[in-house]
Amino acid sequence: MIEPEKINYIDFEIMKEMCHPIAVALFDSDKEPMPKFSDHERALLESALNNPRQGFGGADMYSTFTKKVAVLYYGIIKNHAFKNGNKRTATATLLVFLFINNFWIDNEEETEDYLVTLAKRVADSKGSERRGEFLSEIELWLDTHMRPRKEGEE
Repeated sequence: MIEPEKINYIDFEIMKEMCHPIAVALFDSDKEPMPKFSDHERALLESALNNPRQGFGGADMYSTFTKKVAVLYYGIIKNHAFKNGNKRTATATLLVFLFINNFWIDNEEETEDYLVTLAKRVADSKGSERRGEFLSEIELWLDTHMRPRKEGEE
């Protein structure tokens, strides 16, 4: 897949300049307004953004790209860094993370529905009781729907 040292990670600036604005553009509504980016808990956001980079004893805790994507998505939802819009921000961040690493999703129409439904299930779970189950589900879904991005595809 992708060598760990060649992965383009989402950092605070990419979240501020790309992920959050995309979440606002895609998901903002009068009924459920997205908060301003400045309205977040920085420590919780940084924690979620750094999860995919974690290691122990010199080895990656999340050894594959899809595991890294899954833990990022899960962490943004569960850390609840924003007062509102965490699920929508996680969905946009997942897509940006794929895109900046030259991947995309097959069947885009089905993708939004699946990710939004999954985000709701993750958010509704208590604490981390089903963490492993959700990470495995996200990883499996990515393994079956993710593909290399085609030249010129935006």
